[in-house]
Amino acid sequence: MTARVAVIGGGLTGLTAAIRLAEQDIRAELFEAAPALGGRTRSFFEHNMQQACDNGPHLLVGAYAATQALLQDCDADEHVHWQSTLSLPLWDARRGHFDFQPTGILPFAPAMLLAAATMPGHGLSSGLAMLRLAATLQRKQQPQAMYVAQWLNDLRIPAQLIRDLLEPLCLGAMNEGIDTACPLTFKRVLKESFAGREQARLGWFIAPLQTALIDPLVRHAEKLGVHIHTGHRVRQLTNAGSQVIVDGKPFDKVVVALPSFASDRLLHRQTAGEIRTITNVHLWLRKAIVMPAPLVGCINGTGQWYFDISQQWCTDTPGKHICAVISADEGRLSKPELLRLCLDELSLLCETRQQPELIHSRIICERRATTLVRPALSHQALSDTIIDASERPVPGQLPATIESAVRRGEIAARACIAKPVYQTYPL
Repeated sequence: MTARVAVIGGGLTGLTAAIRLAEQDIRAELFEAAPALGGRTRSFFEHNMQQACDNGPHLLVGAYAATQALLQDCDADEHVHWQSTLSLPLWDARRGHFDFQPTGILPFAPAMLLAAATMPGHGLSSGLAMLRLAATLQRKQQPQAMYVAQWLNDLRIPAQLIRDLLEPLCLGAMNEGIDTACPLTFKRVLKESFAGREQARLGWFIAPLQTALIDPLVRHAEKLGVHIHTGHRVRQLTNAGSQVIVDGKPFDKVVVALPSFASDRLLHRQTAGEIRTITNVHLWLRKAIVMPAPLVGCINGTGQWYFDISQQWCTDTPGKHICAVISADEGRLSKPELLRLCLDELSLLCETRQQPELIHSRIICERRATTLVRPALSHQALSDTIIDASERPVPGQLPATIESAVRRGEIAARACIAKPVYQTYPL
């Protein structure tokens, strides 16, 4: 080991960077201000139900190549369930349950056409629109529109297809609606997610994130020799010639893997990025109710996605655990009203005669859940010894997801290595 690198931030980006550095025989020290690692992907213990719980569920897609490679390297890929083929369960109060599910009999492009055309309320116009969209995704020409809504209008995508499929995908992937989301990034999300059958599938963790993701990464990092400091908030970075002093300790390079607001505070920069909230409504029900799938997209509902956590984790612990996810939440509803609306919606979705009886609930409002995709801000350039791996996506880059966090960690590690020998994926 010839070089020393400090990694500031023990979330998914920081852990990834530390692992990739240690794999190349670089001495990595990781500093995390919280008592435990994981950042926004760590779990907590829900005392009222005596079970582990995540802040919110995370949905994976087959295009998450960097995430899948990292999980395999850390012997954690067994904790993810992947669909054999894409099946996106949807529900609408008027039309009931239906699926966007391309058949495996046809080639992928006509299968996508047929899947769109056969959804209730759709037809040949939706199928042809899917073909136009697929053709557009293959072209290098950038969208000329300012926002996704205008771009889809330019492509003559029917309003029903936008409402049922594309707008929910935009909200889920980018945490903002089509009226403000960046079309260049959304085009990339669609292209990577629907490039072929292998990419066009969904996956989810079958255990709490602490068990399925963070603990395996921490064990792998420690096995590689990463020195981890929890409960240590870095207060000062000082350039000293060819080195950086981190709270009085010299390092050859530093990777700053913090949320953008925390990174800017440490680096004494003005924070101007836009952020959005995600609200997760956790419901524990006295009696088990039957959801038609482990997750269901709710068209134009209070909860945009309903996750059957008990079904995904295959648990038989007391209380049926359902989580409703609300992206880009503006916080207009009070807690009692939000719970009532979600329970009413859940009873309709599951076709129960009466509202499910609630044992316990917990509403987790992540006010700094994601930094939105916006044009790059003009910051004073950092030195060659300080690598900024914080979340600040620009048009054309992936939005804030598990995959983008892993890729940022790998790109930051690569910047510290003279001759890296591992594959990195671009943002």
